[in-house]
Amino acid sequence: MKLTNTKIYDTIKEVIGEDSIKIIEYLKDKKNISDFKIAEKVDRDIHEVRNILYRLFNHNLVSYYRKKDRQKGWYISYWTFNKKKVKELLDKTNKEKLAKYSVRLKEEEANVGNFYLCPNACIRVGFEKAVDLDYRCPECGNILNHQDNTKTIDFLRTKIKELQLNGNGRALKGRA
Repeated sequence: MKLTNTKIYDTIKEVIGEDSIKIIEYLKDKKNISDFKIAEKVDRDIHEVRNILYRLFNHNLVSYYRKKDRQKGWYISYWTFNKKKVKELLDKTNKEKLAKYSVRLKEEEANVGNFYLCPNACIRVGFEKAVDLDYRCPECGNILNHQDNTKTIDFLRTKIKELQLNGNGRALKGRA
């Protein structure tokens, strides 16, 4: 699979957060950039930038080394973006989603026609729980409506197929 910038940014945004994108855009084709320079270029507080960099580091998306500043006596970290690790992260998140969707699909298929939903979408419960609640929402007091979950099942099946193909016709290993 070819990693486009969009795919890189979407994956990082999903796992690390939207606040990391400017830093990744800046670091993308550079090596060993100090955290102070990064903070200056992305116009963010140094503490915010370090927090984001350490979150990226926890997923192996950046690497760094520390060097002591001889004049001030502080340690300065120099950061590099590990673009190759994005594919591993993307594969990992896709496998996790696939597992989650598969479990949810089994639950939905095992309980076709047994779900009840609050009209305000406060809760969604199975038949037994609806009976226990006297078909009333414990949050807002409205009467629970029967829900046809066939669209949910279709949606989950579609998402599972997309993830199994992984967007490029290559099946994911360990699929359900």
